[in-house]
Amino acid sequence: MVRLDDSRYSGRVGVSMPQLRNITISTTLTCNEACAHCWVSAGPRRSEDMTTAEIRRVLGEAAVLGAEHVKFTGGEPLVRSDLPDLVEHAHTLGFRVSIETNGLLLRRGLLKSLSRSGASPHLYVSLDGANRHTHDRFRMKPGAFNTTVANLREAREQDYYFSVHTVVRRQMVDELPALHELVRSLGASQHKLILTLQDLGRGRRIRAQAEASLDEMFAVIDSLPPQEFWDYGWDPAPTRETRLMTTLPPAFQPAGTPVVTCGWSQSFLAVLADGSVALCHGLYDLDEAIAGNLRSDSLAEIWKSSTLFETTRSWSGDELSGICGNCVVRHECRGLCRASAIGRYRDLAAPYPTCQQLFDAGLFPEQMIEDPARDSSYVCVT
Repeated sequence: MVRLDDSRYSGRVGVSMPQLRNITISTTLTCNEACAHCWVSAGPRRSEDMTTAEIRRVLGEAAVLGAEHVKFTGGEPLVRSDLPDLVEHAHTLGFRVSIETNGLLLRRGLLKSLSRSGASPHLYVSLDGANRHTHDRFRMKPGAFNTTVANLREAREQDYYFSVHTVVRRQMVDELPALHELVRSLGASQHKLILTLQDLGRGRRIRAQAEASLDEMFAVIDSLPPQEFWDYGWDPAPTRETRLMTTLPPAFQPAGTPVVTCGWSQSFLAVLADGSVALCHGLYDLDEAIAGNLRSDSLAEIWKSSTLFETTRSWSGDELSGICGNCVVRHECRGLCRASAIGRYRDLAAPYPTCQQLFDAGLFPEQMIEDPARDSSYVCVT
């Protein structure tokens, strides 16, 4: 176990390594829901979760590395009684703070506690159906829809800004227009549509049956108001005018749309609930995506010197397989989401699954293929 000493992190200092800008911290794998698609299989309490002192230390080390934003996630981060203290500590260190939550515990008293530092964290809350039947069935929690909607109204009353995440499945695509209207009426800053299911955790069990087909995906896009590219900067404008966003890949975005990704390995990392440091907070149990553990090494050591980060930091896109290695925007996109690629193909250099599927179906935009004569197929070897 590492010695914990917060006194070293009272201010930010210059560091001779790539600047870390965004960090997610999975505070726990415990959850009060049992979602059918959960990519980390969250549920009953786990004993290996980091302590309060360990998370405070992580925040301090991330601040020294220049990080500007921290997102607390899980599991369900609000099941931790120390989360208001952690949020306050993050604000003290100068972080912009957000929380990814299912919304069940966002009651008045907790909302007040979370904002006692003077700045309310931005909330990312899940709504996966336009009514209680669809949402509650997917989240395996009776009453979840009504509670979450009521708590979002309370959050708005307390002047919180929030975004709503929706996992699109073929069983609920007809509800999306009504759900979007509900999200707008709640005053969300963003409504973010996740068009695919991760091949991780419990999501592996249901993806084939639940994920929308390519035709259904484009029908969803066409049936809704114009959408923007997913916000990977985690810095939404404080507005009640809802911006609709999707995970449609950059190659399918209108010309001139900026390509902004999470910055995996270059400006972003994830700290898992057990102290592991990974490319993304969904990548448990996949050794190729784990850079080290904070219970044996410092965040700076892992960020600067781990084999994983040193190897992938310089990746531009040419290292990727399939269509991603032959895409016009590969250097900016870098294969977009490595969690999706690793989950589907168990290969760090695999193509982004949606792009490969669309290419294989003859639907990838011809003008986005750099060399039409090059073989852009991909064969999964695992």
